Amino acid sequence: MDKIRRVAGAEYFNSVRSKAFIISILMVPMIMAFSIGMQIFAGKKIDMTPRKIAVVDHTGRLFEAISKSAEIRNANLKKAKDLPDAVKAMAPKQPDFAPVAHDAAGKTREALELELSGQVRRKELFAFAVIEKNVFAVTGEEQRGVAYYTQTPTFQALPRWLEQTINNEVRRARLGEAGLDGALIGKLSQRARFDRRGLAKKTKSGKIEKAKKQNALKTMAVPLVTMMVMFVTVMTTAPMLMNTVLEEKMNKVSEVLISSVTPFQLMFGKLLGCVLVSLTLSSLYILSIVVSLHQLDYLHLVPMDMVGWFFMFQVMAAFIFGAMFLAIGSACNEIRDAQSLMTPVMLLAMAPMFVWTAILQAPNSPFSQVLSLIPPFTPVLMMVRLASPAGPALWELLLAMVLTGSFMFFCIWAAAKIFRVGILAQGQPPSMLKLMSWIWSK
Repeated sequence: MDKIRRVAGAEYFNSVRSKAFIISILMVPMIMAFSIGMQIFAGKKIDMTPRKIAVVDHTGRLFEAISKSAEIRNANLKKAKDLPDAVKAMAPKQPDFAPVAHDAAGKTREALELELSGQVRRKELFAFAVIEKNVFAVTGEEQRGVAYYTQTPTFQALPRWLEQTINNEVRRARLGEAGLDGALIGKLSQRARFDRRGLAKKTKSGKIEKAKKQNALKTMAVPLVTMMVMFVTVMTTAPMLMNTVLEEKMNKVSEVLISSVTPFQLMFGKLLGCVLVSLTLSSLYILSIVVSLHQLDYLHLVPMDMVGWFFMFQVMAAFIFGAMFLAIGSACNEIRDAQSLMTPVMLLAMAPMFVWTAILQAPNSPFSQVLSLIPPFTPVLMMVRLASPAGPALWELLLAMVLTGSFMFFCIWAAAKIFRVGILAQGQPPSMLKLMSWIWSK
């Protein structure tokens, strides 16, 4: 046991002092900081040139409403400039809209489109719109629409605003012609408030706790972040273990180590060190997330009782995938050989990413229950279910611990069998069938 502890300690301290570990610690905050910085930089580089649009109004009734709507919108954008920087950062900047009337008298449709298209190409206009004369009609389909022309169809704010403005005015005019009060209809058409809540429950003291409003951060973000933290920490440390074992084997260091400790002591010590590194990494991530949520006053939305389950499942996931990658590293002679054997292991690790949304939509369905009890997927998917408001039953958690724990011990045993043979093996790289024969060999 003392030799295992020494190997684990050496593996742990060598890992946490390495550049790769430091980079992995800084990776998430660096990516977040870079993302925020790039958004701020890109926000300052947005083209704020007013979007000039020519409006050909065949009705003679809509351009005035469009012009007034643009003035109101542009004035609201100017008021937004006085808001705090934290508020302004939440919404992207938008340029002013500048509609201008265009007289199409005596011109055919083809000539009009050609003329205004030329102005768009010469940057004299950003876009132009043609409003048909019968746009107010309620019957028939001919000449009832609005045609929008632009060379930049990816800019969606202008056509969306124009469509909404025209439709609002057309609706108001149609109601007026029908003798109806548009303002009254608008009030009568207001939607009822719709609150999404959980379930009421009785506390241990006998008091009834009212159902609380659901929060998007708790129902969607918490499961996603929990899943990603576990996946990132395990997949950051387990492949590092494979690279370490493979490098020691290529440099003949493993042969020297085997002379001092047994293959199992060396293997389990390295695996234990990998698990400790994974726990250190996840602890730092979780601590930074908790501090950030506390600063934003969102910490109350995170169910803290799931932290203990997280670390238990993460330990088992680190042992399972660490044993798999360690076995691959000990069996191969070159990194190129290991890459081909890594594919099935990576597919096992990534499989929960493909189904987590379905699990979250129905966390207690038979599909979710069965899939979350399959050991390679259990750590990630059970945490997704735990982070959802419904959550799994206690018997499911206990059964998941038993099944995953049993699978973990099998992986450690199988990795030890492969490590014993593979750490000193040279020559042709083994196939998957060869590795299976090593497991069952005496």
